[in-house]
Amino acid sequence: MVVIRRATEADITAIAAVGSSAWASNIFSFEPELPGMRMHVEKAFREFARSSYNTVLVAQLEQRVLGWGAREENNDYISDLWVDPAVQGQGVGSSLLREMMAAIRHAGYLKARISTHARNIGAIRLYQREGFNIVEQGPEWSTSLEREIDKVQMLAELK
Repeated sequence: MVVIRRATEADITAIAAVGSSAWASNIFSFEPELPGMRMHVEKAFREFARSSYNTVLVAQLEQRVLGWGAREENNDYISDLWVDPAVQGQGVGSSLLREMMAAIRHAGYLKARISTHARNIGAIRLYQREGFNIVEQGPEWSTSLEREIDKVQMLAELK
Protein backbone atom coordinates (compact mmCIF):
# COMPACT_ATOMS: atom_id res chain seq x y z
CA MET A 1 0.00 0.00 0.00
CA VAL A 2 1.28 3.46 -0.94
CA VAL A 3 1.93 5.75 2.02
CA ILE A 4 1.84 9.55 1.69
CA ARG A 5 4.10 11.30 4.17
CA ARG A 6 6.19 14.42 4.72
CA ALA A 7 9.60 14.25 3.10
CA THR A 8 12.71 14.18 5.23
CA GLU A 9 16.31 15.03 4.49
CA ALA A 10 16.88 11.33 3.76
CA ASP A 11 14.52 11.67 0.75
CA ILE A 12 16.53 14.37 -1.06
CA THR A 13 18.22 12.01 -3.53
CA ALA A 14 14.95 10.20 -4.34
CA ILE A 15 13.03 13.48 -4.77
CA ALA A 16 15.62 14.74 -7.26
CA ALA A 17 15.76 11.43 -9.15
CA VAL A 18 11.98 11.01 -9.46
CA GLY A 19 11.49 14.65 -10.43
CA SER A 20 14.12 14.69 -13.15
CA SER A 21 13.15 11.31 -14.63
CA ALA A 22 9.42 12.17 -14.63
CA TRP A 23 10.14 15.58 -16.17
CA ALA A 24 12.37 14.12 -18.90
CA SER A 25 10.06 11.22 -19.78
CA ASN A 26 7.17 13.62 -20.18
CA ILE A 27 8.59 16.79 -21.69
CA PHE A 28 10.68 15.09 -24.35
CA SER A 29 7.55 13.44 -25.72
CA PHE A 30 6.52 16.86 -27.10
CA GLU A 31 9.53 19.19 -26.78
CA PRO A 32 12.94 18.79 -28.45
CA GLU A 33 15.87 17.94 -26.19
CA LEU A 34 18.52 20.61 -26.54
CA PRO A 35 22.17 20.02 -25.62
CA GLY A 36 22.80 20.27 -21.88
CA MET A 37 19.09 20.53 -21.01
CA ARG A 38 18.91 17.23 -19.14
CA MET A 39 21.92 18.10 -16.95
CA HIS A 40 20.48 21.57 -16.29
CA VAL A 41 17.17 20.05 -15.14
CA GLU A 42 18.81 17.36 -13.01
CA LYS A 43 20.83 20.07 -11.24
CA ALA A 44 17.70 22.15 -10.68
CA PHE A 45 15.85 19.19 -9.14
CA ARG A 46 18.83 18.43 -6.86
CA GLU A 47 18.94 22.06 -5.70
CA PHE A 48 15.17 22.13 -5.16
CA ALA A 49 15.25 18.87 -3.19
CA ARG A 50 18.06 20.13 -0.94
CA SER A 51 16.50 23.52 -0.27
CA SER A 52 12.78 22.67 -0.21
CA TYR A 53 12.31 19.05 0.85
CA ASN A 54 10.36 20.35 3.87
CA THR A 55 7.57 21.49 1.47
CA VAL A 56 7.29 18.05 -0.14
CA LEU A 57 4.93 15.13 0.36
CA VAL A 58 6.23 11.80 -0.90
CA ALA A 59 4.33 8.71 -2.00
CA GLN A 60 6.24 5.67 -0.82
CA LEU A 61 5.81 1.94 -1.25
CA GLU A 62 8.00 -0.08 1.08
CA GLN A 63 11.26 1.91 0.97
CA ARG A 64 10.85 3.34 -2.54
CA VAL A 65 9.69 6.90 -3.30
CA LEU A 66 7.25 6.59 -6.20
CA GLY A 67 6.31 10.24 -6.53
CA TRP A 68 6.10 13.56 -4.77
CA GLY A 69 4.27 16.85 -4.71
CA ALA A 70 5.06 20.25 -3.25
CA ARG A 71 3.46 23.48 -2.19
CA GLU A 72 6.58 25.67 -2.09
CA GLU A 73 4.81 28.72 -0.70
CA ASN A 74 2.49 26.70 1.56
CA ASN A 75 -0.50 28.46 0.02
CA ASP A 76 -3.23 27.37 -2.42
CA TYR A 77 -0.78 26.62 -5.26
CA ILE A 78 0.55 23.12 -5.98
CA SER A 79 3.95 23.89 -7.45
CA ASP A 80 5.05 20.34 -8.23
CA LEU A 81 3.62 16.90 -8.86
CA TRP A 82 6.01 14.22 -10.16
CA VAL A 83 5.53 10.47 -10.45
CA ASP A 84 8.14 7.88 -11.39
CA PRO A 85 7.45 6.99 -15.05
CA ALA A 86 7.42 3.27 -14.15
CA VAL A 87 4.31 3.73 -11.99
CA GLN A 88 2.43 6.50 -13.79
CA GLY A 89 -1.24 5.69 -14.27
CA GLN A 90 -1.40 3.58 -11.10
CA GLY A 91 -3.00 6.15 -8.78
CA VAL A 92 0.15 7.62 -7.21
CA GLY A 93 -0.44 11.08 -8.71
CA SER A 94 -4.11 11.03 -7.69
CA SER A 95 -3.21 10.09 -4.12
CA LEU A 96 -0.65 12.88 -3.86
CA LEU A 97 -2.98 15.42 -5.46
CA ARG A 98 -5.85 14.56 -3.12
CA GLU A 99 -3.57 14.82 -0.08
CA MET A 100 -2.27 18.22 -1.16
CA MET A 101 -5.79 19.46 -1.90
CA ALA A 102 -6.87 18.33 1.59
CA ALA A 103 -3.93 20.24 3.11
CA ILE A 104 -4.89 23.35 1.16
CA ARG A 105 -8.50 23.01 2.33
CA HIS A 106 -7.30 22.43 5.93
CA ALA A 107 -5.25 25.66 5.68
CA GLY A 108 -8.50 27.53 5.01
CA TYR A 109 -8.37 28.00 1.24
CA LEU A 110 -11.52 27.49 -0.82
CA LYS A 111 -9.69 26.81 -4.09
CA ALA A 112 -6.52 25.04 -5.21
CA ARG A 113 -4.38 26.09 -8.16
CA ILE A 114 -1.99 24.14 -10.39
CA SER A 115 -0.41 24.68 -13.81
CA THR A 116 1.26 22.56 -16.47
CA HIS A 117 2.50 22.59 -20.04
CA ALA A 118 -0.51 22.89 -22.36
CA ARG A 119 0.65 19.78 -24.24
CA ASN A 120 0.90 17.68 -21.10
CA ILE A 121 -2.38 15.91 -21.81
CA GLY A 122 -1.80 13.18 -19.19
CA ALA A 123 -1.38 15.70 -16.38
CA ILE A 124 -4.31 17.81 -17.57
CA ARG A 125 -6.58 14.73 -17.61
CA LEU A 126 -5.41 13.75 -14.11
CA TYR A 127 -6.08 17.23 -12.77
CA GLN A 128 -9.50 17.36 -14.44
CA ARG A 129 -10.44 13.97 -12.93
CA GLU A 130 -9.58 15.43 -9.53
CA GLY A 131 -11.80 18.50 -10.04
CA PHE A 132 -9.54 21.05 -11.72
CA ASN A 133 -10.68 23.13 -14.69
CA ILE A 134 -8.58 25.16 -17.09
CA VAL A 135 -9.07 28.84 -16.34
CA GLU A 136 -6.29 30.32 -18.47
CA GLN A 137 -3.94 29.32 -21.24
CA GLY A 138 -1.04 31.25 -22.66
CA PRO A 139 2.69 31.78 -22.96
CA GLU A 140 4.90 31.59 -19.87
CA TRP A 141 8.67 31.55 -19.45
CA SER A 142 10.08 28.11 -18.67
CA THR A 143 13.37 28.26 -16.81
CA SER A 144 14.04 24.57 -17.47
CA LEU A 145 13.41 24.85 -21.23
CA GLU A 146 14.86 28.37 -21.40
CA ARG A 147 12.06 29.70 -23.60
CA GLU A 148 8.39 30.61 -23.55
CA ILE A 149 5.99 27.68 -23.62
CA ASP A 150 2.23 27.37 -23.73
CA LYS A 151 0.94 26.73 -20.18
CA VAL A 152 -2.47 26.09 -18.70
CA GLN A 153 -3.52 27.43 -15.33
CA MET A 154 -6.08 25.24 -13.55
CA LEU A 155 -8.36 25.80 -10.58
CA ALA A 156 -10.38 23.46 -8.34
CA GLU A 157 -13.11 24.38 -5.90
CA LEU A 158 -12.44 22.64 -2.60
CA LYS A 159 -15.35 21.03 -0.81
